[in-house]
Amino acid sequence: MFQIIKSPWENLFFDLIKNSKNSIYLASPFIKYNTASKIVENCGAKNIDIRFINSFKLSNFYNGASDLEALRILDSCNIKQKSVHKLHAKVFIFDNKAIITSGNLTSGGLKNNYEYGILIKDDLVDNIKQDYVTLFDDPEYPFITREIISKAEEIINSVPKEKNKNKFRDDKFFNDFNNDEMASEKFDGGIDSILKNLSSWKKDVFESLMKIETDIFKLEEVYNFESYFQKLHPDNQNVKPKIRQQLQYLRDIGLIEFVSPGLYKKLWI
Repeated sequence: MFQIIKSPWENLFFDLIKNSKNSIYLASPFIKYNTASKIVENCGAKNIDIRFINSFKLSNFYNGASDLEALRILDSCNIKQKSVHKLHAKVFIFDNKAIITSGNLTSGGLKNNYEYGILIKDDLVDNIKQDYVTLFDDPEYPFITREIISKAEEIINSVPKEKNKNKFRDDKFFNDFNNDEMASEKFDGGIDSILKNLSSWKKDVFESLMKIETDIFKLEEVYNFESYFQKLHPDNQNVKPKIRQQLQYLRDIGLIEFVSPGLYKKLWI
């Protein structure tokens, strides 16, 4: 059974959350604080399986397409969150019902923009749910932790005020519209704001990436700095594993993307 969903569909979305009894699985590249607050409010004290997949790129938060505060409030309610950089789908599953739509979890996506989608109530929901769980459980995609949220916040807060793209906002919860068009894949708040908030191995590996001229780079290119890292950290006898560990961290905070095994992409300018 299918039902066409048109804007505004905010009331339907939160009614489905309120009436869910077993699981709520959400996937949206962008999410704003007000929407996250309403999700938590409508979940109440339910002891059910709630998950959220987001595209955690530093640029998304710097440009205002997503709010770090939104992820923080979901985390405070023990909602499991993962990052999938390539996520573009907006899929929302509530027990045996699912919505596939063009709208993100923002005021624009739920009510202000003209969005279009379908509500599914038949056996197809099991297939959609299985695809979601498979993606969520894939170890390639990192959990969004409090540490990662805080580090991203530190970097953005270090951007000089005159350079900050969101300086026109009177407070951090202002303008909860859908800023999808503002979203840029690359963080352009400045290298200094990044370096200021990285230290030790993390900073060393990031600085080595700055020396690689191309935006797409191979793991072997980072390994070329092995002897340099060994001099900086003479007590470490496992330089290559340490390099891979730092690349994972830089991916987790949204500064690089894993394109394919051994291939990476820079997400800053």
